[in-house]
Amino acid sequence: MRFPHILMFIMIVLGAIAGSTLATITYLNGRQSALNAQIFSPQSWNSSLPKSLNLQKTQDDSPENKSTVTPNNPLSSKVDFSQFRQSFLNAVKRRDEIFIRALVTPQTQSITGQSLSLENYNLEDENSPFWQQIEKAISGGCTLEMTTKIAQEQTENEVWVCPKTFGKAIYDSDWQTQVAIIADRVNIRAAANINSTIVGIVSKDLVQFDTETYYNLLESERELVNKFDGWTPVILKNGKKGWVQNNFVYYEPRDYRISFARFNGQWRLRYLLGGNSN
Repeated sequence: MRFPHILMFIMIVLGAIAGSTLATITYLNGRQSALNAQIFSPQSWNSSLPKSLNLQKTQDDSPENKSTVTPNNPLSSKVDFSQFRQSFLNAVKRRDEIFIRALVTPQTQSITGQSLSLENYNLEDENSPFWQQIEKAISGGCTLEMTTKIAQEQTENEVWVCPKTFGKAIYDSDWQTQVAIIADRVNIRAAANINSTIVGIVSKDLVQFDTETYYNLLESERELVNKFDGWTPVILKNGKKGWVQNNFVYYEPRDYRISFARFNGQWRLRYLLGGNSN
């Protein structure tokens, strides 16, 4: 074989080797790029998070985020209270602990007047009485407080309290003798069960708490009066005695009162007051 032919053969072999190597590198780079896209794609990362964590951005109370709240943020003060209340109610129904905790600030007060701590409410337990009581407090609506005085720098002059007072001072009543019926057309029964005779119908009004009947109950029966799914003994304005289901009643020594205000651009929990049994 002549020298030019040998040289041409060597060049052909080297060209084939180089082409194969380049193809292999290109293939491996393509696979790595696809892998990187799969791991770091924002869409795939977000889809792996629990649904409740989707609120994390809107719940961030850091100064740099306060100026970027939008109407899509359920806590934003640009959302009117009726919209916020619905978001809050939905969060309670789905037992969204993260949403509830995001509403609490160092200024949120408890029944003792101290900063509220949620640690004793067992929010992680879907069957905790907390969830039922809060849903009851807010389901029937809330009242705009016209006389509450809060420093201008702390709030945006809008304070709400739940449950709705329906024009009566249900929070200032004598709670040793009165309870508030917080729904429309509530049946008052002759005994503490839904099959007993209806002795009256009450819509959003104050009725007398039947202390005599209560103290004549056995201790175990008194405990049932204070349960969410229990019954309260009452005396109607016509003097008739009866029983009303607790999910239609607000009784301050037992039930929750909750207040919201707009602080620094976002809706927040102002106070949470729970009765002695909570």
